[in-house]
Amino acid sequence: MTGCDVLVVGAVPTGLVLALWLSKLGARVRVVDKTGEPGTTSRALAIQARTLELCRQLDLDDAVVERARKVPAVNLWARGRKAARISFEEVGVGLSPYPSLRIFPQDEHERLLIDRLAAMGGSVERRTELVGFRDEGDRVVAELRHADKGDETVEATYIAGCDGARSFVRENDRRRISGRNLSPTLLRRRRCGVRHPH
Repeated sequence: MTGCDVLVVGAVPTGLVLALWLSKLGARVRVVDKTGEPGTTSRALAIQARTLELCRQLDLDDAVVERARKVPAVNLWARGRKAARISFEEVGVGLSPYPSLRIFPQDEHERLLIDRLAAMGGSVERRTELVGFRDEGDRVVAELRHADKGDETVEATYIAGCDGARSFVRENDRRRISGRNLSPTLLRRRRCGVRHPH
């Protein structure tokens, strides 16, 4: 049985950034992902100022800014005619060292994070699937299935489910996460400052 401090399940930006932070703090981290390769398409494009501020803490901000494309403005069209132009050139001036909106596709972001993890001595174990785990109180015992090496039992102090909306970790964790799903309408109202009657 092998061991680590944290088993990160899912090599998407959330899991990779977590692995980078934990590695920077000296934790022994393993990152596993059932896919055979990093993403080749993007499910997210824009990178916000706050994300770049967090990247700065990992010394990634310059690399992201260098690769990202600046968005000076967005044109809004209605019925085939230009209705408005919204400038993003200096939207955050005085609020952030990264005042403009930038486009940095998720697949490119993943590759950058994987490269940085490798530079820190870490790696992503591809074609490795979490097939079971149990909480032993002071540790988690996880069962991994490697596509090419068979099964492995791993002990970790923590397990992090960063494996997407249908996370195996979240679906199989016996603890209940409190909260509720919010409707998109409610989310739009909150973003616009409209109070919900509840």
